[in-house]
Amino acid sequence: MRLNAFLPINIWVKYLKEPSVVFGMFELKGAFGKRVVGVVGGRASVSDVDEFLGKFAKADRENRTTSQAFDASNIAGKEHLVHAAYHALTAHAAKRNFASSLSIEIVCWAAAERQIARAFEKVGVRKGSKGLAILALGDSRARLRRTLVSICRELGIERDDGVLELTREKISKLCKVFSISKDELKIAPIQKLVLERVALLALER
Repeated sequence: MRLNAFLPINIWVKYLKEPSVVFGMFELKGAFGKRVVGVVGGRASVSDVDEFLGKFAKADRENRTTSQAFDASNIAGKEHLVHAAYHALTAHAAKRNFASSLSIEIVCWAAAERQIARAFEKVGVRKGSKGLAILALGDSRARLRRTLVSICRELGIERDDGVLELTREKISKLCKVFSISKDELKIAPIQKLVLERVALLALER
């Protein structure tokens, strides 16, 4: 067991090391029980958002998972989405959720926004998106693996975790999206600041 050093609150997170699997997976524990989260980066051209996300819904029905796509340019690494998933699960378990759908709830937490439309504007996938962050959530690694493989295959997504890296250009954009000042950047890494914004959403209820 180990806690991720970037998480600003006491969240139980375990990185599941499995060399034969190319998907980064994490195990979460909380009031919701135990869940496995998979996060991958990729590239694909999105021409129809509804059709694109429909493939996610299809994979979820087949594998009993919850998945969602994000614009990778506004995501501060895998930990950002793992953090959002934890809070979304906790909110649903306590019946304090913003959205009835868990996949939409995760978008709200990833964006640090309680308003669904604004959340999708900030971090959601959109027409023309190319760099993608994909999250899948479920009760087993096998189900997540099937979901992620199916989504990547059906949508022709080229795996590239590089889109999740924190480049100078991305840091500049994240500062605008999450209203992070230059003074804040002087005292803490951008990823920690974004995760703090996510955690603070719990106080807006």
